[in-house]
Amino acid sequence: MTEQNKQDALSILGNGLAKIVNNYSENALLINSCFVAADRYRTITGTTGLSTTVNIPVELRLDNEIDVQYTNEDLVRKYSLDVQNIVFQNYVIASVSLVDATLEDLYEHFIKVYNPAITEAELEKQIRNAWTNDNLLTFLTNPGSVHLQKPNDKQTEFSEAFMRYSELRILRHSLLHTNGKLSDKNHQKLQDNLANTPNKRKHFAMANSPLFNANREIVLSINHILSIRQYLDRFLMYLYQSINERPIV
Repeated sequence: MTEQNKQDALSILGNGLAKIVNNYSENALLINSCFVAADRYRTITGTTGLSTTVNIPVELRLDNEIDVQYTNEDLVRKYSLDVQNIVFQNYVIASVSLVDATLEDLYEHFIKVYNPAITEAELEKQIRNAWTNDNLLTFLTNPGSVHLQKPNDKQTEFSEAFMRYSELRILRHSLLHTNGKLSDKNHQKLQDNLANTPNKRKHFAMANSPLFNANREIVLSINHILSIRQYLDRFLMYLYQSINERPIV
């Protein structure tokens, strides 16, 4: 790895970190708007409700358009709970997707560094399979290639850092594919991760978090969102620091 290779990799991670900050900032405005809207409809007296379709131009309406209307009381409840929860869910989905994209860009960069003759078809195949069988983690820590190691001042090993991130990918998958409920397969993955986490660090495992209720349904709060934001930032900084400390050989 040359110094330029290292700087290019750090630039990819730096851009990812900036995207994480920007994504939260925009979602924070949406969260704030939920509070403002709920407060407005709690105190407003000049209207009796809201239609979600009344302002849609006729030519853009659905063939089977249904006019959904809410009373002021409905809107207070919707903005305080349902709409806010959608913002929380979308934040998790977008944030994890941004980190996925950042890591895939990093993977592509290093593949080209260590295999400059690779074909586009083979490169696309490797990137597509980045998350299969820990391919990305194995590549980044392979002594024969990138050989990243945990930063000098960190206790978390590379495998555990990626294990924790994989749990957020499970969270996103559950929100997208199983209506916010943990499947038996993914529940077992979290239990396996818990078993594979050192005893003194088991409290970091998602299986021990309050993110799920008794029915394995995801229950998000603003504190959960802030914790996820913090972890994603620290995860990318972990990689940034590891690359920055890697000797040039």
